Amino acid sequence: AMPVYQHLKQPAERLDTVRLAAHPGFGTRAVSVTPPDELNGLLTDYRHLAIFQNLAALQTGYFGQPSQIDPVARFITESQAAHSQLVYLLDPVLGDGGRLYVDKAISEMMRDRLLPLADIITPNQFELGLLADTAITGETDAIAAARSLLGGRLQTVFVTGVPTTAGQIADIMVRAETEMLIPADKQASGVSGSGDVLSAFFLSAVVSGLPLTQAAEMASNRTAQILRRAETQLTMPVLASVWEELV
Repeated sequence: AMPVYQHLKQPAERLDTVRLAAHPGFGTRAVSVTPPDELNGLLTDYRHLAIFQNLAALQTGYFGQPSQIDPVARFITESQAAHSQLVYLLDPVLGDGGRLYVDKAISEMMRDRLLPLADIITPNQFELGLLADTAITGETDAIAAARSLLGGRLQTVFVTGVPTTAGQIADIMVRAETEMLIPADKQASGVSGSGDVLSAFFLSAVVSGLPLTQAAEMASNRTAQILRRAETQLTMPVLASVWEELV
């Protein structure tokens, strides 16, 4: 997500929940998980910095252990109290292709602690099914599952990689009264990091004031353009190398 914000020249700060040498798909095994107390201390310090007064949006993604979620949820709650217009996007990084690749307790805590705080969520098909506790096989299921989650703060579900009745895949933005289906490129699916990129494009556009329909279409299309340049499912292209081609 950070390269997207940097190339958009949108000020952003990153706080890592885990650190590793490379994607686990490359065979790396050493993972350094930021301890919850350390995470809490860093967030508390940030809360007292002058830059906190300019906070407009938050995006969360991967968590290394369930105990990291409580301090993050507290920080989000405090931030929302301090900034009434703040937009929180939850990218629920839980799994894909029918496989959960985090501790099940992370999935449960994300649903119970973070989902109620979110204004926007950007799950893939599998993650939406986990959050809504339902099987999703196509666009009708996805729209119904997304609608079941709407309410309270949550006004927008932008689900990716959904099979359609036409035998294609699509990204679908769902709100209380409307849904928008954006055809996606099958060849550009399944690349690690694609959800982070789409979420960053979408949140950046929303914070910049772009209408949601335009923000969703732009985020989906730009992400697909970038992913088409991926050499493997584990190698996201260097953003600078494709930036001028994006529309």
